Amino acid sequence: MNYKLLICLFTISILITVIISMITHKEYFNQMELFTNSVSKVLTPNVKRPYVNLFDNNGKKLNVILISKPFRNEEELKIYQENKENNIFLGICSYLEFPKMPSNPHENFKNNYEKYKYTEICEGWIHGFRNPQDYFPQDIPLHFASESDWIDCNVSKPVENTEKIYDFIYICLKVDEKKSACDDWATYNKNWTLAKKCLDVFCNDYKLKGLLIGRKGCELPNGCSYMKSTNMLKHGELQKMYSQAKFIFLPNEKDASPRVLTEALASNVPCLVNKNILGGWKYVNEHTGEFFNDEKDVSNSLDTLINGIENNKYTPRDYFVKNYSVEHSGVKLKEFLYKHWGNRINIPENEIKYISPEFSKKDFQTCKSSISN
Repeated sequence: MNYKLLICLFTISILITVIISMITHKEYFNQMELFTNSVSKVLTPNVKRPYVNLFDNNGKKLNVILISKPFRNEEELKIYQENKENNIFLGICSYLEFPKMPSNPHENFKNNYEKYKYTEICEGWIHGFRNPQDYFPQDIPLHFASESDWIDCNVSKPVENTEKIYDFIYICLKVDEKKSACDDWATYNKNWTLAKKCLDVFCNDYKLKGLLIGRKGCELPNGCSYMKSTNMLKHGELQKMYSQAKFIFLPNEKDASPRVLTEALASNVPCLVNKNILGGWKYVNEHTGEFFNDEKDVSNSLDTLINGIENNKYTPRDYFVKNYSVEHSGVKLKEFLYKHWGNRINIPENEIKYISPEFSKKDFQTCKSSISN
């Protein structure tokens, strides 16, 4: 036997084995690298305010994060810096005039806005303003929506067999109910100054009985002594209170996304709303209620509203569930996101029906547009 030939064949076989092993391992490591990169691209943290997560109808988290209010410190900025490579950051207008500098005199944002450039950070914006050109750079993607659009109509709904105890409900929560101070951060946002002037009209000219939520112990206009005041209520208890009132009163002006308004509408409660409100004006129409400007014309609007309520003119829940809530609002948001960032979103478009902010609304069942629901 030719030993040289055997040695040659043996050597060749070893070389072939080594080459195959190297190729196999290379493919393995390449696959691992691809998998690792894939995972890193969809890695999205669970966040809290000022950040807001987005979820699809299956409860999956999108790699899109919303910024809803100014940062309080460098740690909050750091969340953006550490995640901007693998996530899409958009702004959502839920806090006063944000992204413009908030005007609340109980806070000073001058240094904050010199340090953090919100309109530069965000690739697009979700807003409810009448005049978006005053808030955002030109040519940036904009979506007309508010967080209050997503109120769950299965949670906020009329309470059956509930008596209308109050003519109106007004919600103006204290920042800290343990403190006696009645002039605080919330009184500016909820326009307590205008509210007291209108309450004077409600109580003395119309003898209306009202329910004031969140400002117990605060001085009311003369003639409102029979008006009930409470401290802050748990959400479930507040839901019941909506159904005990004939309408909700919102003198609010510096309010970008009034959730109490859509909670009331979903509870089939009409509204009387300050025409100058930043956001939420879009909900007010012939189906839902009336506008007013100030204490000088509130009587005219009140007359119209009371007459409409007595004649069953308004169908606020019908209007809300037909146009807003989780699914209607979520489908529109999905269309906006995939139109502008579809190639970067971690979930294929065809796997998503609707998208909701902050809370997972998995398998949401759209309400029927009927006040009986």
